[in-house]
Amino acid sequence: MRFFLDTNIWSYIANEDAGRELAAVARAAGVEIVVSPAVVDEVQQLPVPEARRKVIQLLTKKDWKRLMPEVFSECAELKSEIFKLRPQWVIAEPNLREFNRVRYDWVRRTGGYWDRARREIATPPANESVRRDEEERLAVEQSFAIRERMKKTKPGGDTHLEYVGHVPEAGTPGWTGKPVHYWRVPSLHMFKSELQVYESAVREWLDSEINVPAMLSSPESMNRLWLHELDPAAVPRQWLRGSFEFLQAWHKVTTGTPGDTRLATHLVDADIIISADKNFVRFAERCREDAPFKIGKTVRAQANRAGVDEVLQWISKPDTL
Repeated sequence: MRFFLDTNIWSYIANEDAGRELAAVARAAGVEIVVSPAVVDEVQQLPVPEARRKVIQLLTKKDWKRLMPEVFSECAELKSEIFKLRPQWVIAEPNLREFNRVRYDWVRRTGGYWDRARREIATPPANESVRRDEEERLAVEQSFAIRERMKKTKPGGDTHLEYVGHVPEAGTPGWTGKPVHYWRVPSLHMFKSELQVYESAVREWLDSEINVPAMLSSPESMNRLWLHELDPAAVPRQWLRGSFEFLQAWHKVTTGTPGDTRLATHLVDADIIISADKNFVRFAERCREDAPFKIGKTVRAQANRAGVDEVLQWISKPDTL
């Protein structure tokens, strides 16, 4: 059984110096604690150096199961669908040298991403990192814009997520003209935008096996794939991103809203997800109820020491959840 802990839970555990206890309880119960680079990224934004360092030291311990960045997993899911539905875009004899080199930096036990995070070694600024920082700012602005747009529509936050529709722009090549599931449009927009940037992480994880120029030069086929053909059960992280975005739009938007959407993509990586954020838990459970595939159960913990005790209890007896 796998447990995924939200950033706030890791902070409470670090503050209470309960990391060793967490590892011991997990080993005794025979469960895995998984940790995501998305959580590390959030913690690295904490303004107090000592508090930040304490949580980073906990997150980067080798006791936990380290996940790949969510964009890697999203691209892996998409590649599987392209192999099946658009074989003409698949590179017949791919050169995986660069792909494997970059992937190794994430999975190596020492000397890679996790070691740099632990030692607080800043990655030298690059065009991609500068662009990512700007996109994080724009993502917050976009969340506020979506919220404002939803205020003008008929209340529908309680609509079953499988019935939430989206209407693409008139004249979109490859679109049948009928409403499509909400998640398909923002997913298409994200991939189409990222694939046009040579240094994008999305392109980095795809272009060793997928002929990206061929994709982009076939807008009708690309649009049809996203808007009508992708199976949500095969690309669950795209469904989760879109669903979280929709649910968030009916509630107060904060600077942490885009980060929660990132974390939502990991709901398929664990059996139990624990958070102290009531809205994150609410949205995750809505997704679990409505999703056309299986995701983990999300439970809400209290704050501070009381929450740490709850987490240790749940991990020690996972079958009770």
